[in-house]
This record gives sequence, structure tokens and C-alpha cells, in this order.
Amino acid sequence: MNWTTIIIVAIILITLDKGLTVLNIKAVEKNNPGIDALSIEKNPVAKFAFQKTGLFWGSILYGIFSLATFFFALLLFYYPARAWAPDNAVGVSFYIMTIIYFFIIGNNFYFFLRYSKLL
Repeated sequence: MNWTTIIIVAIILITLDKGLTVLNIKAVEKNNPGIDALSIEKNPVAKFAFQKTGLFWGSILYGIFSLATFFFALLLFYYPARAWAPDNAVGVSFYIMTIIYFFIIGNNFYFFLRYSKLL
């Protein structure tokens, strides 16, 4: 597995995740004016970043943090993956992380449709 590909795909997945988070918060602000829009964020680290630096810079800072945790999780999946795929342990751990991120992005997309009153 090529590390350049892994980095590019990780950045794309994290950007999609953070972009959908911003769209969710904007949809709540638009459709529910009486509610604190940041209350929908369940991740305390992301909520802290948004509260301290605003939505734009908080998304960028938390995106950098997410990239670091993505590669840390990749490392954690790498060690057990060596047992069943010693030649492609990095690839296996990358596929696991990609599947996890697809669920995260799907969840964010579902809530975007819900908060936008499309569902």
C-alpha cells in the first residue's frame, strides 16, 4: 500500500467528516434558531475546539487532530493485522479505518438530512 494514497484518502475522509459536521451545525442554526447549534456535537474534543476557536478554525484544528488519531488508529490496527496478513498489514489496517470512516460519514449524512428537514 502506497503511503501517499493512504494520506490522500485519509485527508479526503476527514474533510468529508468535518464538512458534514459544519453543514449539520449550520442546518441546526437555520432550522432551529432557539437551540444552541453546538449542542448537537457529541464529541467533547470537537465541541471544545468549536467553542474556543469558532466553527471554521475549530474544524481545521480538529481536522488536524483527527488526522493524527487516524494514523494512531492505523498503527493500532497494524499490529493485529500482521498475524493474518503479514505482507499487507498496512493495507488491511487502512481498509478497516476506511470502513469505519464510511460509517461515520454515513451517520453524519443521515443527521444532515434530518437537521435539514429533508427526512
